[in-house]
Amino acid sequence: MPQNIADKTLINSLFPEDVITAEADPTSVREIFYPEEEAYIKNALPKRRLEFAAGRLCARKALTRLGVRNFPVLVGKNREPIWPPGIVGSISHTERYCGVVVASKKKLDSLGLDVELTGEIDEYYWKRICTRKELTWMNSLPSDRCKESVALIFSAKESLYKCQYAISKKWLNFHDVTITINPDIGEFDVIFEVNIDSSFKKGTRLKGKFLFYQGYVFTGVSIPKSKN
Repeated sequence: MPQNIADKTLINSLFPEDVITAEADPTSVREIFYPEEEAYIKNALPKRRLEFAAGRLCARKALTRLGVRNFPVLVGKNREPIWPPGIVGSISHTERYCGVVVASKKKLDSLGLDVELTGEIDEYYWKRICTRKELTWMNSLPSDRCKESVALIFSAKESLYKCQYAISKKWLNFHDVTITINPDIGEFDVIFEVNIDSSFKKGTRLKGKFLFYQGYVFTGVSIPKSKN
């Protein structure tokens, strides 16, 4: 993967125009933390510190564009980032890449971003990740596309879980939703297979977007502002 992948602004296309994005390479950032952030990360391994630093650097850049400065982005009880009042957002990172998306709650109810390396998920885990319908779709593909496809399904579910968690405060199991891929337009549909809460009942449908780039898959889900 090129060293300047974070300069590609890859994730802009995954979200509405009201979403602010920022990207960085964790291996090339400086560790600059607010004291509250340092207290959280002080005992972490070097790799984790760099990933955390990249996430906070991207968060500061993105939040500044929304007029928010000097705000430590801390971590909730389930490892979710705690955003400033009136802001929704999501962070994701993997080897050589970190991305952040933020938006005003006046524009969107929630955001979910995920990035994964393709080809990294062992076949042993495929049945744990995929529903029967998803496995049937994968089995219809050429064998050389299966690993990238299961990575896409996994990433899509991760984006969806982050997005819905900000609203429901509940974690889901992998089989609680089914992903349907629309490869020709770089989009996927999500259908809830169980009742989560009043916002996410069985049968609820959401949409997301995806793209592949240099051995990585990027996915994004956004929930429009509720009219209620």
